[in-house]
Amino acid sequence: MKTLTNALPIVAAAYGRTFNIPVQVGGDEAMTDGKVIRIPAVPDHANSLAYGYLAHEAGHVRFTDFELARHENPLGRFVEGILEDVRIENAMIRAYPGTRSTLDSVVDALIAEGKLVPVTDQAGPVEILGNGLLHLARHRYRKQPALANHAKHADQVMRRVLGARFVHRLHGLLTEIPTLKSTAESMALARKIIALVEQESQDASPQPTAEEEDDTPSEDDEHQAQGSGRQDPGTQNPDDEDADQAESEERGAQNPDEEGTDDGSEHPEPSARNQGQEICNALREALTAGEEELPEDLFATVADALGAESLPSPTLLPTKEPYEGNRHYGGLALHRVKVHSAKLTARLQGLVQAHTLTRHRTVQRGRSLSPAHLHRAGVGDPRIFRIKEHKVAPDTALHLLVDLSGSMAGGQDGIALDAAMALALALEPIKGVSRAVSAFPGLRGQDQNVTAILAHGERVATRAGAFVQCARGGTPMTGALWFAAADLLSRSETRKVLLTLTDGEPNDVRSAKDLITRATQAGVECIGIGIRHDVGRLFPVAVRIDDIADLKTALFGIAERLLLA
Repeated sequence: MKTLTNALPIVAAAYGRTFNIPVQVGGDEAMTDGKVIRIPAVPDHANSLAYGYLAHEAGHVRFTDFELARHENPLGRFVEGILEDVRIENAMIRAYPGTRSTLDSVVDALIAEGKLVPVTDQAGPVEILGNGLLHLARHRYRKQPALANHAKHADQVMRRVLGARFVHRLHGLLTEIPTLKSTAESMALARKIIALVEQESQDASPQPTAEEEDDTPSEDDEHQAQGSGRQDPGTQNPDDEDADQAESEERGAQNPDEEGTDDGSEHPEPSARNQGQEICNALREALTAGEEELPEDLFATVADALGAESLPSPTLLPTKEPYEGNRHYGGLALHRVKVHSAKLTARLQGLVQAHTLTRHRTVQRGRSLSPAHLHRAGVGDPRIFRIKEHKVAPDTALHLLVDLSGSMAGGQDGIALDAAMALALALEPIKGVSRAVSAFPGLRGQDQNVTAILAHGERVATRAGAFVQCARGGTPMTGALWFAAADLLSRSETRKVLLTLTDGEPNDVRSAKDLITRATQAGVECIGIGIRHDVGRLFPVAVRIDDIADLKTALFGIAERLLLA
């Protein structure tokens, strides 16, 4: 049976809270605009891709400077992307160590599905350079073991096609990756790599032999040492040792191939002059490649895969839309609610207080005598001991959803919001009760947003302006229910109550009913209040009111039953 707690919208909401980044679930594509991350609803088998995409894009939202001008060359932009991806993922892992496995699972899945394959000699120069750089950087500097074989192949193929001297110098530049602290530094390193490609594309001199390459120190060897010297002492040695070991292994694996080349059996080696010219031509071809010739960005591939797996559904997790409202009208509403709801508020608070008071009673056995009842001993009544009877505080989290669809216009919207404010105000001083209030759809009628009115722990007086809103749009109840359910499941209170105030049918009845069923199974009490509308077929506990004037009384009556149960 599917559970609610591991459902994609609930986990996505948890990611959003953890990373403090808005997340939406719905639609048919995965994307981010630098502020909000959107993923489609996908089957369970694609959840690992979705979670990895969320963690990766959250890293960009948190750590990437989207305002910087990108490289003018397509290859330059591609290299920037690789370096920045590795940098921000390492930053996410340092901040949230648990994201390592989430991010690594993306590469594991792409390899298993054949969407991330080793480079081959048959590929074009720009694909060899782009994918080779991707595999080397992720294996060595993101520490992704699943790419070990890919990195080994990349090094071998790049040396054959792009030249051993270029690859040797490229490795030197890549050692700067662990020292990158910003997007600007990633871009600066990308410019160095593109400058290296340009320089080597003009140098047709013979390539060094494997022995010369190993024995002759180069400019980049010195640069490598300098770059390593800037690394964090706490992380320098493991990285360098691993990189050196990996490079040694790759070169060790390369030599047999080069020996095979000497035999002329598998990769016939052209004359040194021709070989140098061919390498120059390959590097020039990579430099002049257009966008369409470049390999696809790794997480663009993930986004495509998620889009292909997207399930038709309404928005399952809308984004919380901040709203301050009008403070002046909010103050007027607060005064009006306090005056007109004083009796209901006093009754609710009095009942809860009386229900939770510590009482004393006399019993037949105990450790403390009750002086006021000692006389009972004289008449044979053994009830002379006094004990305290502790009442348990409510320990309840409540999320009130207010339907502000277009059909609520004409006064019902204002009455509903006043009733919500009155209930939130009455519950505010009650110990053990936490409440939140949200409205749907978004302020402009968008299905993908809910409007935040009151969060847990906030005082009504500071948020009064947000209770002044107007009706708009349709009834995207499914997304609002997912949003409230995710909010309640993140709370520590034992009892969780989702109270929905509506005057009509959801845009998608089936998905709303499915969510209510799953939430109920997860222990969330779902209660619906229908305004001149029967919501009994949706909610396990349903109340209908035919006169909007009765709404406030109905809300308080439900609250009393909940808190005194």
